[in-house]
Amino acid sequence: MILITGATGHIGNVLVHALARRHPHETLRIFLQHHEHLDHFDRLKLELYYGDIRRLPDVQAAVSGARVVFHLAGLIDTSLRPGPILRDINVGGTKNVVIACENTPGVRLIYVSSVHALPDLPGDATISEVEDFPVLGLLGGYAQSKSDATALVTAAVKRGLDAVIAFPSGVIGPDDYKLSEMGRMFRYFHAIGSLRLVLSFRGAYNFVDVRDVVSGLLAMAEHGRTGQGYILSGHRISLAEIIRLEREVVGFRQPLILSVPVSLVKAGAYLMAGFAHIFHIHSIITPYSIAVLQSNSFISHEKASRELGYLPRPIVDTFRDSLTWMLQAGLIKKMVHAR
Repeated sequence: MILITGATGHIGNVLVHALARRHPHETLRIFLQHHEHLDHFDRLKLELYYGDIRRLPDVQAAVSGARVVFHLAGLIDTSLRPGPILRDINVGGTKNVVIACENTPGVRLIYVSSVHALPDLPGDATISEVEDFPVLGLLGGYAQSKSDATALVTAAVKRGLDAVIAFPSGVIGPDDYKLSEMGRMFRYFHAIGSLRLVLSFRGAYNFVDVRDVVSGLLAMAEHGRTGQGYILSGHRISLAEIIRLEREVVGFRQPLILSVPVSLVKAGAYLMAGFAHIFHIHSIITPYSIAVLQSNSFISHEKASRELGYLPRPIVDTFRDSLTWMLQAGLIKKMVHAR
């Protein structure tokens, strides 16, 4: 039996379908919360286990009998004041998964961490895998929670647990049913697609196709070395390049991009974050997201490529497939003006 936590998330959904194709005769058990929807799993034969990742008895029961556990369940919070639930799920939930795996003979744990759990090196220095966790002084509560959770896994490896750790960068791609942070960003850039003038700032990020991440996770489960971490990154692309590439993919006129001072953008992000907090709405523009786009995004996947045969596809293919899927899913509207 293979267990997947966080199965209804972007990576999880694509992973479950990939596992069903790869292991058609093996039981796939997914760990769910009671409110989660399963519409996109309609054609799959799955074993459902409902529970709370924060409760050890629930996790132990779900892990029992598994030969592989893919632990993806986690919370992303880019707000000004992330609540305690962030650490309860990301750190406490991972602790429960580790304990349950240590009590299950012969199980292999594949833990999906984040590149944000790694040290943010200065300038354009290349970020690669490290062995010592947790990394202190990281940017934001989310990054620190993922680094602290990674430390729990690496400590368990030293006690004898068979575990491998994935560090994906910004995941984009089709089948993003719940609209991840990256999916919301795509929808925003598409929404301003008719504007002739677009305000931007000097920032960039490293994006990776969800299908490539899943291929990397499958390779890690089969060939990854115990105790090792593998960065599953893709391509570094600036904000201006994102805008231009999205316009190119949909066949729309290229805009004039006006770069504004980052200080002005940060001030606006603080105002929007405060507004979002007061009125309980979601905003993709936060001080944290701006800081991430200003941080180092030169991230190497050389180790994963060398040891696992990992090879991310061209970013233009990911953009095209993402926008096509969002259009078909009704998450964005087709542009009516041609180039």
